[in-house]
Amino acid sequence: MGASLSQFNLSVVITTYNRPELVQRAVASVAQQRRDDFNIEIIVVDDASPCPLPQFMETDIVTYQMPVNGGPGPARMQGLSLAHAMWVLMLDDDDTLEPDAVSHLMPHLTDPVLQQYPVMQFARTNGKLCGDDRVIHFDDYLSGQITGDFAPIFNRAVFLHTQLGYPNNRAGGEHILWWRLAMDYGIPTFSKILVTLYDDAQERLTHFSSQVKKAADHQQLAEITLTEFGVQLQTAYPTEYQRVCLARITYSMLNNQCRSARSYLTTAPLGGKMKSALWLITWLPQPLIKKLFLFYRQRQG
Repeated sequence: MGASLSQFNLSVVITTYNRPELVQRAVASVAQQRRDDFNIEIIVVDDASPCPLPQFMETDIVTYQMPVNGGPGPARMQGLSLAHAMWVLMLDDDDTLEPDAVSHLMPHLTDPVLQQYPVMQFARTNGKLCGDDRVIHFDDYLSGQITGDFAPIFNRAVFLHTQLGYPNNRAGGEHILWWRLAMDYGIPTFSKILVTLYDDAQERLTHFSSQVKKAADHQQLAEITLTEFGVQLQTAYPTEYQRVCLARITYSMLNNQCRSARSYLTTAPLGGKMKSALWLITWLPQPLIKKLFLFYRQRQG
């Protein structure tokens, strides 16, 4: 591609894996936002799907296939490296851009105050921000001031200069990136809904059946979270610290790492009854551990 930075007002990266119908819908929603005074670059990064990408009706779509399936993080970072615009909006394949998104974004993309930040974010349909639009920090995430999903728009050069990135993990774990950015820089956050998040994907990373399949990845995410933020969580947010510790123990058991789970239990901030119950579960056969987890999650809804 020989495009210059000035040619595009916005790059939109859509990552996908084995969802041809959904990614077509996502691409169409972005292409409809193109206009004479606002040029959008659309980049589709396929995470080594077993089936080929669909034929897009829209023109000027950049496509890239990852050499191996590595999860959403590496695919998103690849999309950022391919983008040409100063600002890069990141979408999933089960997202669509709201019809008024470009009209709302245009003044923000030229706001000199926002250009100092590595990323800003706008609400998806399930995203909630308590209070007015503002720059949020680490405490806002942990105190529940911001919940649900928000669509990030990266200031590409500023973000890459931070040398931060999405976790290299098949289960996602993008919260690690948002927490770090919020802690180190702050994230301008807007409650305006720019992205519709659908739930019609056959398989979602956050569904409990996927959590069983990707237990090793979820265990790794819990370990990364504790390594990077364990001190802050233990000191100021003991409930969240307990939740992450419990996640590490649970996914260790699901990953057939019961000896590690028992080791984690010795220092975990859990009550005596819960520790005893989990200790007993670590000695059960692996199929029964998985059945107990699925039963518990189904009861939760």
